Parts: sequence; structure tokens; C-alpha cells
Amino acid sequence: MFCAISGEAPEVPVVSVKSGNLFEKRLIEKYIADHGKDPVSGEELTVEDLVEVKAHPETVRPRPPKLSSVPSLLSALQNEWDSVMLEAFTLKQQYQQVRQELSHALYQNDAATRVIARLKKERDAAREALSNVQEHLGAAAPAAAAPEATPSESMEVDSSGLPEEVVSKFDETNKVLSEGRRKRKPPAEHTSVDQIKTFTQTSTIPSMHTTRSPGITCVDVDHSGQYILTGGNDKHVQIYNKAEEKVFANLTGHTKKVTAVKFRGQEVEHDVAISASADKHVRVWVPGGNKGYQLGHNITAHGADATDIAVHPSKDYFVSAGMDSKWSLYDFETGKSIVDTVDPETQAGYTAIEFHPDGMILGTGTADSTVRIWDVKAQRVAASFGEHAGKINAMAFSENGYILATASEDNLVKLWDLRKLSNTKTFTLDEGYKINSLSFDNYAQYLAVGGTDVRILKAKDGSQLAAFSDNTAEVTGVKWAPLAQSLLAAGLDRTVRYYTTPN
Repeated sequence: MFCAISGEAPEVPVVSVKSGNLFEKRLIEKYIADHGKDPVSGEELTVEDLVEVKAHPETVRPRPPKLSSVPSLLSALQNEWDSVMLEAFTLKQQYQQVRQELSHALYQNDAATRVIARLKKERDAAREALSNVQEHLGAAAPAAAAPEATPSESMEVDSSGLPEEVVSKFDETNKVLSEGRRKRKPPAEHTSVDQIKTFTQTSTIPSMHTTRSPGITCVDVDHSGQYILTGGNDKHVQIYNKAEEKVFANLTGHTKKVTAVKFRGQEVEHDVAISASADKHVRVWVPGGNKGYQLGHNITAHGADATDIAVHPSKDYFVSAGMDSKWSLYDFETGKSIVDTVDPETQAGYTAIEFHPDGMILGTGTADSTVRIWDVKAQRVAASFGEHAGKINAMAFSENGYILATASEDNLVKLWDLRKLSNTKTFTLDEGYKINSLSFDNYAQYLAVGGTDVRILKAKDGSQLAAFSDNTAEVTGVKWAPLAQSLLAAGLDRTVRYYTTPN
């Protein structure tokens, strides 16, 4: 038996339970500490995945050869050859990583160059149009041409707007959804207040993601409720099959923690998934491949952390927000940006983003405690709320489209009436309570709060209906089932929990 790294007979042999390769214990433990994966197969590997082999008789290191004979010289040369091969193996891995980083950098540079060229062209066209208007009105032309604008000035020019086909799709979706939502009341089978008060933890899904960087940072559920999409501090995206009680797909590629995940929302067996990460990238995952899912698009979305994503109600488009104070609209099929909108009023960056249920407006929260409501078609701010005193951590629109709930570091939950553009209710939670997630049920009767623990509030007056403290770390995501039959919560303790009425 020979070590897969050194090529020599190991003194303390161990075997990887994942790849079946044999290693010298001290060498593989050092490699795992540096890289966290199998040096041969590239799979994630921990020290707990190594099994020590009991050899009888135990391997004894041979006496060092003396370089006084041809066999001893050959042995020394063989050892040098092994060292060179191991170094070459490591260099190849580093070379591939550098190639990928260079490719991303070149792509970003090309994209920036094209954006600047387009904005300069639009600026020149706007100046020419202004000159024509002045001549038409008989106004005197400027005595001297304006100085050449710097790149930062050109970025302030308003964008040309959304393509006609996108505007048409938005209008069509808005018409269909807004008509179907008028005067909609909860059905008789909707979970009552008395039933909510009896909710208790009924089941859990433990040990999600890895222990090396533990914690579920975000969660979503598909239309059937059978597939649970999670992102973690371990940089992985996982899709869990609840019916089969196992991870259906473990998706790797992000190089920093995953900050947001969403299903596309289509009523298909395996829905498209998207994820955002602190590595500035947004990835689109499509069904297929050996892992059940494969990478559809890798989008270099932002110049800083990508913090949140939201899917348009049409299911054809989605947006991402980042700490570079920019939100971008993308097409699901091509993965290309349709429009990039930079907020000129803040440099603090976005921390939350959410589409209105009708798809015509967009809510954003910033790190400097401001909530902005955007007209998506015009890409302008329609309203701005600044009554919070800390970073906006979460936001949620009610399904009827009238109410927006926001939460921040000041342990407050505020409800905004979008018809009056004013704060109508403020719910104050415990001192020091941290809020990470908000979720209305489909009929806006209840508001779930996830953070230090899990709480269910009555949306009308903020009275607390239920509270659960089964979590051993912060809760980072909460999701209602249809008709408020159950509530899902996921958090940094690597566990997904279900709360519902006991059987």
C-alpha cells in the first residue's frame, strides 16, 4: 500500500471514505487544513472522513539509503521525482484558478467599457436634443460647448428605459394579477387565529450544509412545498427533497457565503433556482447534469457584495441588489442584464429587495436605514421612507398589495400603507431582538418574524399569537405554507423546522 500523495508506504495509513484513496495521515491532515478537499478527487473532505487502517505488522520506515550504490541513487532520485510530481499537481490547480479569475476580470472590464460607451452615446444624444429644443424655442445657444464629462458624470445620465417587450410583459402581468386580487378574502379553510395559537414544532430537518462554516443563511420553498432551497455560510446551495428526506442537489461554485436564494416560482417538478453571494456573483441553477442541477448562468452582478434577489411575478425576470447601491433586472433565459439602476441618493448599499405582488414597483432597503419604493418601468424613486434607525434587514409585501412590512436593526417592525405612503403601525420587539426575515401569509392575516427566535404576529394590530425558541442560533428565514397551514423556519443552527397544529 502506498500513499496517494507521497507515493511511499505510509507509517500511519488512513483511507478516505469518499474516494477510497490511501494516504499518510500527517500529509492528508495538512492538505485538508490548507484546502478542505480530497487532493485526488477534489471532493469536500474533513478529518472525520478519514478511517485509520490497522496494519499488521506495522509499517516501519526503512533506513535512509547511503548514496554509495546505484540502487540507493535510484531511490533518492525516485523520492525527488515524487516531490516534483506533487508540486506540479499543486501548480496545475493554482494555474486553473488563476485562469478563471483572469477570465472574470476581463469580462468585467469589457462590460464596464461597453456601459461607458453606451452612456456617452446617450449623453451626446441628449445634448443634441436639448440644443434642437432651444433652437425651436428661440433660446440662445450656449456660448461655448460644455466640457467633456468625466466617466462619473456620464453615469448620472438617465437610462433609456426598459425594452418595449419587457414593458408589455410587465403591463400584462400587472393587469392579470391586480384584477384577480381585488376584494379577495381568506377562504373558510384558512388557518384561524385560535389554530395559530396552538402551533408547535412538529418536525425538523437537521444537519443541513457543512460544519466547517455552519449555518443556513437563506431559504425558499417551491410551489409544491416538497423541495427546500437553502444557502449557507459554507458557500454551498442545497436543494432538499422533503418526501425522500435527503439532499437532492448540492451546488458549489460560490467563493463566499450565500446571501439569498429563490426558486423561479414555476409549477414544474424541478424549478429553476437562483442564488446571490458575497462574492459579487448571482448564479442561475437549472435542472440537469450529474448533480440533478447544473449552472445555467454565472452573472458578475455587482461591484460589492450581492445581498438579495427577488423574482418578478411574471416569472420571466428577476432582480438583484448589492452593497454597490445598484439594483439590476435580468432575463431568466439569457441571464443578461436588461437594466442597471444606481441609486444616486445613497452610498451605503442595498441590504434587501422585494417585488410588489403586481410587479410594477420594487421595494429596496439600504444600510443607512432608508426604504425606497421604485417605479420599475421609469427606474425612478416613487417614494422614500426614512423612519427606521438602523440597517434594513428584511421586507415583505402583503399579497393584497396594500401593505409593506420592514424590519431593521432598531428591533422595530413597521407597516407602510402604500395607498397613503405613510407608516400606519409600528411593532416594537424585545430590546436587543434581532430580525432577519419577515413573511406575510397569502392573505396578509399573519406576519411571521424570524431572528432571535420565531414569532407570529397578527398583521392587523401586531399582537403576538405564538412564539417559538426551539432554535439554538439565529433564525435567518421564515416561509408560510398555503392557507397558513404551517410555518417553515431555517437558521444558523443548520436546522429547518416546521411549526403547525399538533396532530
